[in-house]
Amino acid sequence: MDKSTLHTILSIPLCLSPLPLFAGTDFSGPNSVNNTLKANKTESQQTWRETLAAKHKITLGLDYQMIGLKGTGTLPETDDSAASGVFRFYGAWELVSDESGNTGELVWKVEHRHSYTDIPPKGLGFLGDGSFNGGLGYAGVIAPAYSDQGSRLTNLYWKQKFNQGNTALMVGFLDTTDYLDSYALASPWTGFTNLVFSTGSAATGLPDDGILGVAVGHMLNDNFYLIAGLADAKGDSSNPFEGVETLFNDHKLFTSLEIGWTKSQDNIYTDNVHVTAWQLDGNTQNTSLSNPDISRGLSFSASYFITSQIMPFIRGGFSDGPAALYTKSMTIGLGYFGLLADNNTLGLAVNAGEVNEDSGAFGQSNFDTQYTSELYFNIALSKRIHLTPNLQYIKNPALNSYSDSNWVFGLRARMAL
Repeated sequence: MDKSTLHTILSIPLCLSPLPLFAGTDFSGPNSVNNTLKANKTESQQTWRETLAAKHKITLGLDYQMIGLKGTGTLPETDDSAASGVFRFYGAWELVSDESGNTGELVWKVEHRHSYTDIPPKGLGFLGDGSFNGGLGYAGVIAPAYSDQGSRLTNLYWKQKFNQGNTALMVGFLDTTDYLDSYALASPWTGFTNLVFSTGSAATGLPDDGILGVAVGHMLNDNFYLIAGLADAKGDSSNPFEGVETLFNDHKLFTSLEIGWTKSQDNIYTDNVHVTAWQLDGNTQNTSLSNPDISRGLSFSASYFITSQIMPFIRGGFSDGPAALYTKSMTIGLGYFGLLADNNTLGLAVNAGEVNEDSGAFGQSNFDTQYTSELYFNIALSKRIHLTPNLQYIKNPALNSYSDSNWVFGLRARMAL
C-alpha cells in the first residue's frame, strides 16, 4: 500500500484520524467537525456543497448513525438489548485567511441523540445511581455516544491557525475528546465502540461535550508537540449557554496538558507517542454533587505502523479521585487498514481495568480486575454508507453476581450526505 492510498483510508472512512488543531493534521479527534467533513468528501465530488465551499468558504455535512446491541449473561429482569440513532449537522465557515496558510473559521456541530428501546446503548452496561437495569452489570460504557439525550450542542467555536499552521487555537463550546488523548481508532462513530478503547481509556474523568473552553496546540519542532486545554467542568451540552454562568461564577474546571512525539505532522494520528495529564475539579457533572474531591490522572498512548496497513497500539491510564470509571487501565490492540478493500478497517483490542471504588456510580467495592475485548470491521459499502459489525467479550463484569462473563453483539451503520 503506498502513502497516498493510506492517506485516503485515514481520511475517507469516516475520519479515522484523531486530535482538531494543526494545519495538515489539524490537531483534531476522529469525530471532529473538520475531519468528518474531509471524510464525507469523495475524489470525484462536484456537488452543491463543493460549489458552496469554493464560492463562500462554507463546508456543510450531515449524517445519521445507528447502532443495535444484544448482550448475554445479563442480570435477571433486566434489559439485554438496546438500539438508538444520532442525527448530526455540522460545518465550518472560513472567514479569515492569508497567503501563508493561516486561517480562521467558525466551526459548529449540533446533534439529536435518541433511543429506539427502553434504555439506550450507553446504558446497557449499567445506568448509574445504583440502578443496573442495563443488564450486563458491566462497570463501563459499551457505546458512550449513543444515548437518549435529545438535542445537544457539541461544537460552536472559533479556530485560528498561526505560524503557518504549526500553532492552532480553539475558543468556544468544545468537545474535549477532539484534542485529548487521541489516536486513529478513537472515534465511537467509526472506530471502537467501547469507552475503554477511546479517549482516556475509561481512566479519565471526562466532562460533558459542548462546554465553554479554550485549547491550543503547538508543534515544538518537526516531531514534538504540546496540546493544552481548559474547559468548564460543569458544562451541559443539552443546555450549553448555562456554561457562561457556571464558568465565571463557579470556577470548576477541567484542565489538560499533553506532550507527544510523532514521526511527522502527516502521521500525527498513527505514528505517535504521547502522555496526557488531566484534572477535574470536584462538585461537577462527572462527580457527585456532594463530593468535593478533585480527580486527576495520567493517560498514555503509543501507536506505529509496522507495515503499510497494520498499526499496533498500547494505551492506558491512571486516575485518583471519584470521577473516572477505572483507577488503572491498560489496552493493547491493532488496526488493520484496507482489509479486503481500501476503505475498510478492522480493529481488535483487549483491556484490563481496575474499577474505581471511589466512584459514586457503582455503590459497592472489592471489585476483581475487569477484562474487556472488542473486535469490529468497518465495511465501506459505498462512499456514503458504512456498516460495522462488532463483537465484545467482558470477563468479570464488576456489577454482575449472576454471570462471570458477557458477550455483546453489535451492528453499527452510518449514512453520510
